[in-house]
Amino acid sequence: MGVGNLQVPRAHPLRVVMISAEVESLARTGGLGDVVESLSLALAELGLDVLVVTPLYGVTRVPNVTSRWPDPVEARWGWGPEDVVSLGIVELQPVRFASGGVRRVCLLDESALFGRSGIYGDAHGTFGDNALRFAVMSRGALEVAERVWPGGPDVIHAHDWHATFAVLYARLVMGEQWASTPSVLTIHNLQFQGVLDERDVDRLHLPREAVRPEVLWHEGHINLMKGATAHADRLTTVSPTYAREILGPEAGFGLDEHLLAHAAKLVGILNGIDLVRWDPRTDSAIVARFDEQSASTQRLVNKAALATELGLEAGDGPLFGLVARLSWQKGIDLVVPILPELVARGARVVVVGQGDAEYETQLLYLARSYRGRIGVRIAFDPALARRIYAGVDFFLAPSRFEPCGLTQMYAMRYGALPIVTDVGGLHDTVVPIQWGADRETGTGFVTSRVSVDALFDACLAAMRIGADRATLERASIRAMRHSTRFGWPSSAASYRVLFESVVPARG
Repeated sequence: MGVGNLQVPRAHPLRVVMISAEVESLARTGGLGDVVESLSLALAELGLDVLVVTPLYGVTRVPNVTSRWPDPVEARWGWGPEDVVSLGIVELQPVRFASGGVRRVCLLDESALFGRSGIYGDAHGTFGDNALRFAVMSRGALEVAERVWPGGPDVIHAHDWHATFAVLYARLVMGEQWASTPSVLTIHNLQFQGVLDERDVDRLHLPREAVRPEVLWHEGHINLMKGATAHADRLTTVSPTYAREILGPEAGFGLDEHLLAHAAKLVGILNGIDLVRWDPRTDSAIVARFDEQSASTQRLVNKAALATELGLEAGDGPLFGLVARLSWQKGIDLVVPILPELVARGARVVVVGQGDAEYETQLLYLARSYRGRIGVRIAFDPALARRIYAGVDFFLAPSRFEPCGLTQMYAMRYGALPIVTDVGGLHDTVVPIQWGADRETGTGFVTSRVSVDALFDACLAAMRIGADRATLERASIRAMRHSTRFGWPSSAASYRVLFESVVPARG
């Protein structure tokens, strides 16, 4: 699971087109958008020429300064002569670095496909034509890249199943030059694989010869993730531990044997966080800014303000927080049963997130039943999330599986101690706390297994530390210092080495 450091001479900076359904500053639902935003900028700062292509959704936050290309780009999505979409291109102002690197972003403008009040769905549910929408996104991104760089990019970097079409189209249907262009597929979450009916092969410009068990065919369906992992030159996941986990049945979601066959080209590169944007010394979203020296007093100010904001009783007892998509993956079913007992032991709890209706209903019921002790906000609220990181003592992230996870890193950056399961990126980022008469180490609490009882035990351990304010404050400072290891430069450097290892020498 590694790549060599092969430096390839070339006459221009390494040219990478990144294709993603989400970009944090434009439109996002989770960590995918955060990663694409930060990684693209970090690579450009290292001197790469990076082009990010993503749709222009109805919910996209379009910057004030943009330009529209005078001519549209044609994106083929099917085999028929009329199966072509004409895409308007809206380009953001480029970001240039002293290294000579540049990050460009192009938005694909096609209102019928993308101009809706959601990325993947709306209040009525998931969009039924998402396969078509992301096929157009992927093909459109390649066509845009060829306009930007005559001769095309040096590397195609596709993110998650939505961009798997880019790997498949380039390798299978767009001609010899594209077929020889190296591609890297980053798996942010293997649970989502792009599973289609067989009839979609003909409809979405996929060749019939690829419908075989070692490529697209999987358990009676077309599996885009399987096909793209077969054809990509390199596969990455967003943490080293998750790269190992997906080779087994528990985290492989049915593709473990297929991925094991391609394990030689798989590498785990830990996600980073933007240490400038996520900085308690400068964050305007929190009530009281702080650094390591002032954290002990200013975090108490944030704690009191957070309790007031979410309607909790005043007090100095332990405050737990959770910011997550409310889903089975995030272990919400492990959290709900323990909340009444935590409250009975003197804790208060704040939750912000949205997701499965069942978990939303359960959490709102607990908030009504324990008014003043449990505060719940069913919303996607990034600013409130920052105030939770800055104000809670302990941050819950008990995922059943976690490719990387960013919230536990954000929490440590703001001095909250994470309580996590020992999986994926949680394992790679949180150091288990140990304390005794002669030593204090660690940055969070790691459960012994993924279960309700183990999570409750970890919370009790956290409360024992929290009972000693001085010990809690020292652990909080350790977490803040530990979080500075997670900046993007190191991760971006690993991606650069990966890209260079697959790019042939070019003039």
